[in-house]
Amino acid sequence: MKNIAVIGCGYWGKNLVRNFHELGALAAIWDPVETVAKTFSEKYHVPARSWENILKDDSIQGVVLAVPVPLHAKLCIEALEAGKDVFVEKPLALTEEKGLNIKETLRKTSQILLVGHLLQYHPAIETIRRLLTDGAIGGLKYIRSHRFNFGKIRADENVLWNLAPHDFSVVHSLAQSGIASISAHGQYYFGDKIADCVDVHITYASGAHAEVCTSWVHPFKEHKMVIGCTEGMLVFDDMLPPEQKLKLYRHVYARNGQSVITEKADPEDIPLPSIEPLKVECQHFIDCMQSRQQPRTNIDEGLTVLHMLQLAQKSLDHE
Repeated sequence: MKNIAVIGCGYWGKNLVRNFHELGALAAIWDPVETVAKTFSEKYHVPARSWENILKDDSIQGVVLAVPVPLHAKLCIEALEAGKDVFVEKPLALTEEKGLNIKETLRKTSQILLVGHLLQYHPAIETIRRLLTDGAIGGLKYIRSHRFNFGKIRADENVLWNLAPHDFSVVHSLAQSGIASISAHGQYYFGDKIADCVDVHITYASGAHAEVCTSWVHPFKEHKMVIGCTEGMLVFDDMLPPEQKLKLYRHVYARNGQSVITEKADPEDIPLPSIEPLKVECQHFIDCMQSRQQPRTNIDEGLTVLHMLQLAQKSLDHE
């Protein structure tokens, strides 16, 4: 049933428009640029409508918000109060207070809300989570995540808020422990207010550590995560083909008296299905709309990531 409207057809919104169209759910689009709205309307054969018109239309049951972050809270609340289910891109909001306002509105309306933490829907992350849960690689010791690219440099949010939500979401879900501390260090190349590179260090109550490094002034795109455990190490490189994205290293290291013994092993490829994570995420939103089950990345998960972002930002502000 075509009952979803995508709000914003820009840099990322265009991918959401395409996926919901391919899934047969796209009913309408909105974009502030009239020529863009007209182009997408003609390409996908759906009407370009105003936000107010979409909110009043009872046949539109879900809205997908791919708009600037400062608008997230306002539009989320308006959509929920209009009886719409909401898919909002990351981060949930600019502050925890605004995030909690969304949660309170959600409590009153009983709608579905999904936060767009895309990496949670990647088959590599699902496989890593299963290996950790099954104990196949022992206990978690550390996670190191690199999310680098060249551009797009933004004026309304720093690289921490722009890139780190995906990694924070995954790191925290894999750690399965309370946060003991978060510290962050930033580098500012184009001004003293918008950080262009940010390194975040997270210590968990379990003793596990995580390092999340982000940059939008890197010479090439790099999305890589290393998960170190007591009985193996996983390397997830999202820039490689599906059959090479995830590798398991059965390296062994153990203390023998005053010495540490190490033994290397050849990497093992863990094959993954060739599916687009965004399509999985979009289908999950449709499924939740139909079943009324809570999304994997629901309001509470979104608030957790928002809390982590605020802790990291507070550390940046006090460098």
